[in-house]
Amino acid sequence: MSNNLDNDYKFLRKSTFLSILGTILKVCGPLLTIVMARVFGAAEFGIFVSSQQLLLTISHSATLGLDKGLHWYLPQNQLKGRPAYKGIMESFWLSAAVAFICTVVIFIGSFTPHISKELPWYALSLVFYSTTFVLSNSSEGNRRPQNAIFINSFLVAVLSPAASIILHYLGIPHALPLGLLIGQMGGLACHSYFVRKQFSDMPIWPKDRLTKDLVIYSLPLGFNEFTTSFLIRSSLWMVLLFLGPEKAGAYAIMVTISNALQTIRQGYTPILTPVIAGMDKERLHTDLKPVVSYCIFMITLIQLIIGFFLVLFPDVILNIAGSKYNVQPEALGILLFVHLLTGFWGMAFVIMNGMGKSLYTLKMNILSLGVSLACGYFLIPKFGLVGAALTTLAYNLVQMVWNNIYLAKLKLWPYAAKLWGQQLWMLILLGTYIVINMKIFIPTLTEKIIIYAISLAALGVYWKLNKKYFSR
Repeated sequence: MSNNLDNDYKFLRKSTFLSILGTILKVCGPLLTIVMARVFGAAEFGIFVSSQQLLLTISHSATLGLDKGLHWYLPQNQLKGRPAYKGIMESFWLSAAVAFICTVVIFIGSFTPHISKELPWYALSLVFYSTTFVLSNSSEGNRRPQNAIFINSFLVAVLSPAASIILHYLGIPHALPLGLLIGQMGGLACHSYFVRKQFSDMPIWPKDRLTKDLVIYSLPLGFNEFTTSFLIRSSLWMVLLFLGPEKAGAYAIMVTISNALQTIRQGYTPILTPVIAGMDKERLHTDLKPVVSYCIFMITLIQLIIGFFLVLFPDVILNIAGSKYNVQPEALGILLFVHLLTGFWGMAFVIMNGMGKSLYTLKMNILSLGVSLACGYFLIPKFGLVGAALTTLAYNLVQMVWNNIYLAKLKLWPYAAKLWGQQLWMLILLGTYIVINMKIFIPTLTEKIIIYAISLAALGVYWKLNKKYFSR
């Protein structure tokens, strides 16, 4: 085994531990979000989630892809003999300027009947969102994923809903957007501190402009980010359009819960991308499979632990927010399995970006967006929240199939044979879901607890038997 692969494994093992810890901490955020849904009501919460998703789409677009481009660019600084911090502050100030322009446009638009009077209060967070993305991705590109994990997954995820709830009980108006603003300001302050510690000699005002390499790589990622953001949130927005804010609030709770699985996979994107970006063509053919297989093994294992809990206790979780959110719970099951599938087959997208194929991923996302809009138009009005979940499943299937065929053509098949054990476990989870939801077997709460305990024990044995193979 090469020294490079040894170093990659050390980084991946450390990052896996941090990712698991961050996931545990991140549970606090969704729990507070669910409490927030109860406090503010379904309609207001549905509007809040839809507005927040719009902010995320705009702020990601405002970075022009430079934030994600730093995942690839910063590892290249050492190879090209550039200062380690090259590209960070150049990206920071440009993103801040674009986000500020977007904020001004929203404020001006609020004086017309075309933009909600509440949206400008949300828009106050745009500059903080965009600049936080740049600094967060700078730490990840510099192989410091723990900063983003703890700040984004815990601090901001807890601070924003907690602030909104406190402001609400203090009787302060616009509590939801102001809580969001407080969370983002706290996140930016913490990221600024940690980035400065990593690059103590980095000037606040850079002397040079953005390099051509960073711009060429990042711009397709910027368009890609806009398409991806719209794609991920299209189902929720179509639910809001076709079914109204109350159903959008119920669906938003399901998305929040199922995202417990999605965040596991997303947490490995900034971990794996710099590793792949540091591989030359020879290493791609020798080291890509063991590195990616290790990540998939850990992602799906953690997802299965969470997945069994969500499948066995969905009503309990949904009822935390209130009975009015317990609508078409089968949609939650579909979303869970979408994230399980993408945790395995969806890592092909990360490989593409790590190899610098940002233009390819943009084309793929545009195609997927078309699939999502077409499916949503027909499925959501007819099947409600189940139709929205099926829409999410449809475009993800298109992506997974297409991307893996493309990898096979490049002769870069990244899946070790032993990963098929993960697929078997996913089928077991699917079978458990079908048996319970089709009422073939209706377990009591005690029986559910016993089933979950047995599942955890079996997964523990499975991990122990296979960990040496995947972390060799």
